[in-house]
Amino acid sequence: SSRSSLLLPPLNRNSSRTLRPSLFPVTAIRPLRTLLGGLFGLGAGGDANMPDVPLKKTESEWKEQLSSEEYYVLRQKGTERPGTGEYDSFYPTEGYFTCRACDNPLYSAESKFKSGCGWPAFDKCYKGGVITEVDSTMGMRRVEIMCGNCGGHLGHVFENEGFTPTMERHCVNSISVKYNAGEPPSGLEEAKVV
Repeated sequence: SSRSSLLLPPLNRNSSRTLRPSLFPVTAIRPLRTLLGGLFGLGAGGDANMPDVPLKKTESEWKEQLSSEEYYVLRQKGTERPGTGEYDSFYPTEGYFTCRACDNPLYSAESKFKSGCGWPAFDKCYKGGVITEVDSTMGMRRVEIMCGNCGGHLGHVFENEGFTPTMERHCVNSISVKYNAGEPPSGLEEAKVV
């Protein structure tokens, strides 16, 4: 089965067909994605929705660098199906996780924990590694987490669930991160993001 079958379809949740971004232009779905964004985690995609971050590339450059599945999640704010990501049930005791798009250090292996949510969960991040944006559409308050270097979509952070002392659960798409078994760069400090 292809990796794209592990991604949630962006529009018709009752369909068994996965919508591939390369086959369906973002501009055609942008209004609907904006309307449903708060409810289903769908972004409108494109440069207009990305935060001001140090690493800037055009959408054409990102499409050239990333696979279609990586582009869908990292740049168009898509979501993997729960329980399908390569890091969901992976609990290393050392090492760290970086942004798949730009290798920015995001999370230590020690910050990863089992939440049972179906996606990798972390309770803190490296300071400056992750940035947030509050989405209050559709009557809900959700906090999106993005790479602090390139603005790539990681997932969402949920507060006050009681899983860990930080009271944060960073619910992250596996396709948004890469695991590195080595030592993280020196000088990194961990902290809550919200």
